[in-house]
Amino acid sequence: MIKNIVFDLGNVLVTFDPKSFLKDLIHNKKIEEDLYSFYFHSDLWILYDQGSYSNEDMIQKGIQIYPQYEKYIRSVIERWVEYVIPIVDNIQLLDLYTNYSLYIISDIPQYNYDYLNEHYSFLQKVNGGIYSYQEKVCKPNKKMFTRLLEKYKINPQECVFIDDKYENIKTALDLGFKGIHLKDPKDLKKKLEEVLFVVIIYLHH
Repeated sequence: MIKNIVFDLGNVLVTFDPKSFLKDLIHNKKIEEDLYSFYFHSDLWILYDQGSYSNEDMIQKGIQIYPQYEKYIRSVIERWVEYVIPIVDNIQLLDLYTNYSLYIISDIPQYNYDYLNEHYSFLQKVNGGIYSYQEKVCKPNKKMFTRLLEKYKINPQECVFIDDKYENIKTALDLGFKGIHLKDPKDLKKKLEEVLFVVIIYLHH
């Protein structure tokens, strides 16, 4: 029986689209492509997510490679959090599923976590969470999942985990969670209903 719903944040409960915010902040295709490749086709953002690098570290690493882009780099690193915004329909589900315990497992730097807490209230609606900047690892490392189970004393077989990346779902499945690979955030309500309905019907037979 499912008792716990565990959400990823990016592209599940909030938006995260680097190409979009780079385009909006830079307005130069060449610079956008260079910085996308530098920050998102390397381990830099992973290290940022897991608390190894600060904002200033990220800025300085960019300037070392692209000194001519300094003003763009500073703008991107200082302002990208403004583009991580709640997906309203999905956030509303937190009020709908109050019969379940709700948790978050997210790869997120402290800068973004603090910004979300300061500007929005939805993180106060969940029962708890495991965040990469605190754990110093990122998904799909199984530590992110076992920490949730240990910290909140929950059974993986009583959990459904939702994430936009299949490799993260696979780790959860290997640990005994049920999983929803959410390819489109608009499908969250429908996908959750399918999983929870199947479990309910199964228990009645």
